[in-house]
Amino acid sequence: MSKRQVKAQASSSRAASSAFGSGFGAASAIAFGASSSPLSYVSEPPDLSAISDPNVVVAFKNLSKKDSTTKAKALEDLQTYISSVGGQVEDGILEAWIKTFPRTSIDSSRRVRQLAQSLQGQICAAAGKRIAKYIPKAVGAWLCGLYDNDRLVVKATQESLKLVFSTPEKLQNLRKAYQQPILEYCRYAIDNETALTLSDERTVSPDDAEGKYCRVIAACIAVIGSLLTDLKPEDSTKYQSDYDAFLGDQKLWEFATYEDASVRRSTHRFLRTCLLKKKDSLSSHLRTLSKSYLYQGLSSNQTGSAYEYVETVVMLTELFPLVWTDHYSGKKTVTQKFQHFLKRGSQSGPREFWDGIAKLFNFLPKSVLPATGVDAVDLLGAMHSGIIKKDEPRANLAAAFGAYLHVALLICSLLPEDDQRRLMSEMVLPIFSQYLRPSPEQSQWAIPEPNGSRIISKVMVSGIIPSVLQEEWPKYAEMLIEDIKTSAPEQSKDFEKSHKALIQQAARLASLQAHALDNDSSGFYRPVLSSATALIVSVSLEVLISRKGKPYGAAGVVAEFLRLCESLVFDEEHCKDQLMSFLHNDLPSLFISPSYSWRATLKAVLGSPDSPAKLEALGHLLTSPKIPTGFNLASSDAELQNYINAKAHSALQGTSDWLFFGQLLQSPSTAIATETADEILSSMTKSLSVADSTANALEGFQKVTNLNPLLLKHFVPTPEGSELLRSLLLLAESADDQIAQEASAVNNSIHSILTRGSDGGNSKQSMFDVIQNGLKEASRTSVSVNTLVELATKIWVAEEDSTSPLGDVADCLLPDGNAWTAALTPFLAVQPRASLSITNVLGGTSYLVPPSSSQEAFSKTYPRDGDGFSAAFRIASYASRVLCGTDVFEYIATERQEEIYRLTALTVQLIEDNLGLAGSNNLWAQYTPEVENVVVLSLEDARNFMNKQLTDNGSSWDDDNEGPTSFLKSALVSLHAASEETSSSSYYSSRALSVLTTELIEIYGWNSQRTPNLQTALKGLRRSKSPFYPAAFLTGYSLPLSTTKSSTRLCNEYVAEITGLDIAEKSEEGLRQLVMLNLILYNHEDVSEGIARQRAIFFVKHVIPWLEDDSISLSIRAEVCRSLSALLPLISDIYGSHWGKILNCLADQWSLPRKIDDHGSNTDATIPSIHASLKLYATLRSLKGSEDPNDDLVDAWKDSEENVASGLINLLKHSQHFPDEYHQPLRIVNELLTRQISKISLQHLNETEELFPLLYVESQSVQQAAFDILHQKIPAAQEQISIDAAIDKSTARLPEELLSLILEAPTLESLADASFERSMPLPLRGYLLSWLLVFDHMQHASYKVKTDYIEHIKEGDYLPGLLDFTFDFLGHARGKPVDVGKLDVTTYTPDMEPPERDSQWLLTHIYYLCLTHMPSLAKTWWIDCKSRQKVIAVESWTEKFISPHVITTALAAVSAWSATQPADDEPLLIRVSPRAREVTAAYEVDEQTMRIRLAMPPTYPLHLALVEGLSRVAVDEKKWQSWLLSAQGVIASSNGNLIDGLTAWRRNVVGTLKGQSECAICYSIIGADKQLPSKRCSTCKNLFHASCLYKWFKTSNASSCPLCRNAFNYG
Repeated sequence: MSKRQVKAQASSSRAASSAFGSGFGAASAIAFGASSSPLSYVSEPPDLSAISDPNVVVAFKNLSKKDSTTKAKALEDLQTYISSVGGQVEDGILEAWIKTFPRTSIDSSRRVRQLAQSLQGQICAAAGKRIAKYIPKAVGAWLCGLYDNDRLVVKATQESLKLVFSTPEKLQNLRKAYQQPILEYCRYAIDNETALTLSDERTVSPDDAEGKYCRVIAACIAVIGSLLTDLKPEDSTKYQSDYDAFLGDQKLWEFATYEDASVRRSTHRFLRTCLLKKKDSLSSHLRTLSKSYLYQGLSSNQTGSAYEYVETVVMLTELFPLVWTDHYSGKKTVTQKFQHFLKRGSQSGPREFWDGIAKLFNFLPKSVLPATGVDAVDLLGAMHSGIIKKDEPRANLAAAFGAYLHVALLICSLLPEDDQRRLMSEMVLPIFSQYLRPSPEQSQWAIPEPNGSRIISKVMVSGIIPSVLQEEWPKYAEMLIEDIKTSAPEQSKDFEKSHKALIQQAARLASLQAHALDNDSSGFYRPVLSSATALIVSVSLEVLISRKGKPYGAAGVVAEFLRLCESLVFDEEHCKDQLMSFLHNDLPSLFISPSYSWRATLKAVLGSPDSPAKLEALGHLLTSPKIPTGFNLASSDAELQNYINAKAHSALQGTSDWLFFGQLLQSPSTAIATETADEILSSMTKSLSVADSTANALEGFQKVTNLNPLLLKHFVPTPEGSELLRSLLLLAESADDQIAQEASAVNNSIHSILTRGSDGGNSKQSMFDVIQNGLKEASRTSVSVNTLVELATKIWVAEEDSTSPLGDVADCLLPDGNAWTAALTPFLAVQPRASLSITNVLGGTSYLVPPSSSQEAFSKTYPRDGDGFSAAFRIASYASRVLCGTDVFEYIATERQEEIYRLTALTVQLIEDNLGLAGSNNLWAQYTPEVENVVVLSLEDARNFMNKQLTDNGSSWDDDNEGPTSFLKSALVSLHAASEETSSSSYYSSRALSVLTTELIEIYGWNSQRTPNLQTALKGLRRSKSPFYPAAFLTGYSLPLSTTKSSTRLCNEYVAEITGLDIAEKSEEGLRQLVMLNLILYNHEDVSEGIARQRAIFFVKHVIPWLEDDSISLSIRAEVCRSLSALLPLISDIYGSHWGKILNCLADQWSLPRKIDDHGSNTDATIPSIHASLKLYATLRSLKGSEDPNDDLVDAWKDSEENVASGLINLLKHSQHFPDEYHQPLRIVNELLTRQISKISLQHLNETEELFPLLYVESQSVQQAAFDILHQKIPAAQEQISIDAAIDKSTARLPEELLSLILEAPTLESLADASFERSMPLPLRGYLLSWLLVFDHMQHASYKVKTDYIEHIKEGDYLPGLLDFTFDFLGHARGKPVDVGKLDVTTYTPDMEPPERDSQWLLTHIYYLCLTHMPSLAKTWWIDCKSRQKVIAVESWTEKFISPHVITTALAAVSAWSATQPADDEPLLIRVSPRAREVTAAYEVDEQTMRIRLAMPPTYPLHLALVEGLSRVAVDEKKWQSWLLSAQGVIASSNGNLIDGLTAWRRNVVGTLKGQSECAICYSIIGADKQLPSKRCSTCKNLFHASCLYKWFKTSNASSCPLCRNAFNYG
C-alpha cells in the first residue's frame, strides 16, 4: 500500500470517527440520527429510489460530487425542475433534499451556498404543509444562512425564508417552535465538528477547510444569539436547561481567542447578548469567562475583533467586576496581562476602541488599578506605547490621547499628592510642551489637529492639572518670549519661516488660554494667564520698536493674542498703556500720509523682483476690505496697469494662473482701469481662436463672469464683444468636451448678464450681429447653424416674456432677404442635371433649360463652413428651424413674409436636387450619412413651415377680391413672373410654383366656377416663350384640368403636331412638344383615353424610327419611350410589326458597349434614356402577360428574348463605374434594371462569368442582381463540371475571377470609417457574397470536384483571412462574441435585420458553411490561431450556436446515404441518434453483430468525431483496433466526412469476411470465441475453429481431421 493510500485511509478514519461519534445528548439522535453528522463530508447518500424523474436523480447524485461547478449546475437544474412541477413535489425529493441541504448549505463555494438557500425556499413553498415534518432537520442550517459571511448568501436566505414565512411574526414563530432542533444543530456543530470532519483534506486545501469551519461556527453561535435576542423570556423557559448547558460549555468560550476574527466577533456578540438576557445563568460560569476573556484574551491576538472584545470586557466588568479578582487565576497577574494588552494598541481597530478603554477603567476594581506612582507610570507607559505603535491608525490618535488623559487623571486621583505631581510631570506635561512648542525629539507626544487644542484645554481644568500648570505656565511664556527675541533677522534665509513659526506658536498658546478661560468657572487661571499675556505683549512691542518693525512675527504674536484672548491683554493696565502708546506714537512714524504711504508701498512692491511674495503683497495692497470706497489711486497708476496687463497676458499664455487677476476683479476699489480691462478682454477674445490659449482664455472669462460681470456688460456691445459671442458659440461645438462645456458655461453666463439691467438694446444688437454675420459668411470658423438657432430661440423666448414690441426683434432674428437672394444666385444659375427629370415634378422640362456658363458654385474656393455647407444652405436651414420652432413669422411685415416664403420654396427645390443627386448644384459639398441627416431634417422643417402657412393662410389664394394681398398670393405672383423667363432660375421658380399650386388645391379643393378662367389660361399657354410656366401650369392645375375637355384637346394637338414633325430639322421644338405631351399624359388622369386610336397608331409608327436613329439625342428618345409607355396600352390589340421594332430597338440600345456618359444636351442624359426604355419594356411585359395578349407582341417577345436578355446583362455590366448611394436617379434605374433581370429565364442568361466584378459595384441593387444570377447559375452548372472532370480526369478549379474577389479580406481597421446606419458597407457585402458563391460551387459538386475546390482554396490561403475578420467583427477577439441564438445560421436572407445585425448574420452563416463544406481548413485555422482568448471564445461560441446545426446536417447526410444503400448481401445497419450526437454502424454475421459508434463531440467539427468499438466479432483485438484507427483516419483526411469513415469500416469488414467458409465442425463462420475459422487441414484444405478442433480432439481421443481422417498437421 502506498503512502498516499495510507494517508487517505487515515484521514477518512478521522473524519468517520468524528462524524459517526455520539452526539452531545439523546436529543441529537432525534434531529440528526444516532450515527451521522448532518454536516460531515462523510455521510450516507440519500435514498433516491423514490424519485421518478431520472434527471432529478442525476442532479442529486451530482450534489455529492467534489466540483463546485457541478454542484451549482445540479442546484440550478433542481430549481428549474421545482419551478416546472409547482406543488407536485414528490416525497422522495423532499427526503433526499432535507438530507442533502445542511451539507450543501455550508459548501466552500459561495454560489453553491446561495443556490442551496434559494432552492430550500422553493422546495418548502412548493411542498406546503408536507414539509413540516422535515423542518426540524433543516431549520438550523437554514437560519445559519442568515449569518453567512457573504452578503449574496444572506440575501438568498432572507428571500427564501420570506417566500415561506411571509411576515416577521411567522418567522418568529419558526424560531419559537423549533428552538430545540436549532439548539441541537448548533451545539452539535460547535462541540463535534472540526475542519477535518467538514472537509476532505485530500481534495480541499487547509485554508479552504479552515474557512468553512470558521463560517459554520460563527453562524451557529450567531443563530443561538438571535434566539436569545428575538424570543421573549417566557418562550425560552422550557429549554432553560439546554441554554444553561450550552453556556457552561468551555469549548464555546474558547472561541473568544480563536485565530479567526469572524469567530471571535460572533463569540463576543453572543456573550454581550447573554449578559443582557441570561445574566443569572452566567454567574455560575465566571471562572470560565475570566479565563477565556482575561487570562487568555488579554494576551491573545484580537486583530479584526479588538473593538468587539473591548466592548464585551467592559460590559462583563460592569456586571461582574470580580472576574478581575476573585474568579481570576493564572501564572501572571491580571495587571501584567492588562499592560500587555494595552501595549498592543487598538490592533487596527476603530477609534471607538480607545473610548472603550477609557470606559473600562471606570469599572475596574480599585485593586487592579496601580496604588503607587511607579505602577502608575508603568501602566500609562504601556498605554502610551500602544498609542504610538507604527501600525496604529493615525485617525485614532485624537481618541487615543483623549482616553490616555482620562486614564491618567483617573489613576492620579488614587495616588498621594507627591506621586500625582511626579506622574503629571512625567506622563502628561510632555503633551502640553509638545503642543505649545513642537519638537521632533518629542513627536511621540503630539496630538494631531484640529483636536489637539480641544482635548488639552479640556484637561487643563481637571484634577491636579491646574495647580501643576500654575507653576509651569510662566515657563511656557518665557520660552515664547525667548523665541521672539531671537527671531531671525531680515537678512536670514529662514526669515519668513522663523516668523511664521513664531506666529503659529503664539496662536496655540493664546488658543489654550482662551479655552482655559472658557472652561475655568472658578477663575483660578486668570491671574497666571493675564500676567503671562502682558509679559509676552510687552516684549513683542519692544522688539517691534527696537528693530523698526522688521520682525513681523512679533506683530503677529500681538495680533494673535488680541484676536484670541483680548480680555487678558487689557487685564494689565501697564500692558494696555504700552499698546496704546505704540499705536499713537510709534506706528504713525512709519507713514508720512495715507496716500503717500500707499503709493510709496505700491512703487516699492512693483519694483521688487517677481515672486509669489510680490503677488501676495500686491493682492493685500489692492484688495484690502479696509480700502475706502472711491479710492481710485490704483486705476490711475500707469505702471500698475501695465503690470496687470502683463500678468493677464502671462495667464493667457499659461505661464501663470488667474489668481491675481481674480483678486483684482473682486477688489472694493477700482484696481483695473477701463482701458486696461478692454484691452485684456480683447486679448482674451483673440486667444479663444488660438488652440494653445483657448483653455486659459476660457478660464479667464469664467473669472470675469463670476467676480465682476459689469466688465463684460460694457464690453459686449462693442465690435470685439460681438466677436467674443461668435467665438464662444463656435467653441461650444468643439470636439473637446471640456472646452465645449466651459465655453457653453461662459456663454450662458454672459446671456444671463445681458438679460439683467436696462441697457439690453445694445447688448441684443451684438447678438443680432452675431446671428446675421454667422449666416452671411461661411467659413471653417463659422458658428454652426444649430448654435445660431439656439441663440435666436433664447432671445425670442426672453423677448416674449417682456413687454417690448416684438416686430423689430423678429425682423432682426430672420435672415436678411438681400443676403439670402445673393447667396442663392450662384446655385439657381446652375443648369439642372438631365437625370433629375426622373424624380422632379416637371419631368423632362429639365432638358429645356439652356446651358449655363456659371460654375461659381463648383469652385473649390467657394466659401463653405466646416461641414461643407454654403451660406445659402445655412440661411435656409436656420430660417426653417427658427420658423418651425417659434411664431416669429407672425410678427414681420407682409413684404418680408412673402420674401422669406418665396426664398424658402426656391431653396427647397435646390435641396431636393442636391439630395437626390449629390453635386448636382453643390449647395453643400460633403456627402456623408451624417451630413445627409442634417439636410433631411432641414428639408423637413422647411416643408413643415411651408405646409403650415399654406394651411393657415391659403384659403383665399385664388380669390380676385380687392383688399390687402396676402403674402402667399404675392409669393405665387412673384414665382409666376419669374417662371416666364428661360433661365435656370426660372425653371426652379416654375417647380416651386407647381408644388405650391398642387398643395393648395389638395388642401382647399378647386372652385369649379373658376374652371373657365383656367381653360382660357390654358389656351394661351402655347404662346408662351418660356416652357417653364406652361409646365408648372399643367402640373400644378392637373387635378381641375383633368375634368375638362381642354386638357384632352391640348393632348390631341400635341400628338398630331408631333406626328407631323420632322425631328431632324426641329429637334428643339420636338423635344418641347414631347415634354409637354408627357406632362399631360402622366399628370392628367385618364387623358389618354380621349386620344383617337388611329391618331395614336400614326404617332407610334412615326416616332419608332426616332428610337432607331442614333443621331437623335438621348433626351428625345427618352421622352419618346415615355410617350410610348403611356400610349401603347391604347393600341394593345393592334397587330403589326411595330411590336418587334420596339423590342429590337430596346435590345439594340441596351447592347451598345457604352458606359453612362455624355450623349446629349446634358452630361447624364443616358440615365433618363435607360430609365424610360426600361419602363417601356415593363409596359410591354405587362401587355404580354395580360389575359388576351397580342399574338404579334408574343411572337416578337419570343424572338427578341435572348437579345433583350443580353442587352439587360450588358446594362448591368456597365453600371459598375458609378456608385448610386447619393445618386437617386441612378439608384432608381438600377433597381428597375434588377427587377427586369430577375424576371428573365436562366436559359437566356449566357456568359455570366463576366458578372463576378459586379459583386464589388457600389450599388446594392446591381450587386444583388449579379449575385442572384450567379447564385442560380453556379449550382446548376456543377453537375456538368463534375461529369467533365470525371471524363477528362482533370482537376476542377474555382473561377479565378471569383477568387480574386476573396483574395484580400477586410479588416476592422479598413471598416473604421464605414457606416452601418443605412446598409452593410458595399465592399464588405461584396466580399461576403463572393464567399457565398464559393460555397455554391460545392453545393452540388461531386466528391472529387468538391475536394479539388477545397484544395484550391487551401493553396491560395483564402480562408484564414475570412475567419480572422469574422471573429474580429463578431467580438471573439475581445472575448465578447455576439449572441446569434435568435438567427437561423443555416440560411441567410438579406436585409431582414438592421445593417450591423445583418452583417453578423451573414458572417455567421458563412462560418456555418465553412464548417459544413470544409471543416478541415476551419479546424486548421482554429488550431493555428495564436490568440488564446480568441481560441477559447470561438470554441465555446461554436459549441453553443454553430455545432448543433453542423451536427444535424452531418447526421442528416448519413441518414440520407443510409437510405440509398442497396439491400445486398452485406447490409450495413445504420442507426442515427441526433440527441446523443452519434451514429451506430452494425454488421451482422451468423446472428452475431460487430458494431462501432461514431460519437460527435459538442464542438464538432473543431474536434473530430470519435470512432469507438462497441462489439468485436470475427477478428482479434489488434485487427479490430486497426479498423477503428483506419476509419478515424479516413474521417480526418476526408474533410471530416462521416460517410467516408463508415464506408472504410465496411470495406474492411467485407474484405475480411469475403469468401470465408464455414467451420466444418460447427457449420458456422463465427465460433464460440467470436473468431473466424483459422485452422486448415493440410490434406483436405478445410478450415476449422481452433476451439471446435480442440473439442473434437478431446472427445475423439485422436488428432485426425474430422473430414478426411488424416493426421491434422498444425504446421
